[in-house]
Amino acid sequence: MASSGRKRGKAVEPRGREARLRSEFGYLYPGIEPGSWTPVESLINQVVTLLYGDSSKSGVITGSRLLREDHFEFRGSSPRPKGWPEELSRMSDASAAPKDGH
Repeated sequence: MASSGRKRGKAVEPRGREARLRSEFGYLYPGIEPGSWTPVESLINQVVTLLYGDSSKSGVITGSRLLREDHFEFRGSSPRPKGWPEELSRMSDASAAPKDGH
């Protein structure tokens, strides 16, 4: 499933990290094509939409992270926003706000 990069009037800026849904978990994620590499930002939007439609899926399709590492494979890297620690791979790994206060 190709993403146009636009959701509900807001531009989605892919930052380089991609994920693909493992085929054995495809039944849990209607609308997400298993095996297709997709920008993480787009998948996050799709998972949030699934949760919005059926909150009982929370905990089944999500875990400590929105995209479960046992349900998705990941590749690539994303440049860190200014002020975030370079050694951490995810913004959620940072324990403090960016140095510039944003």
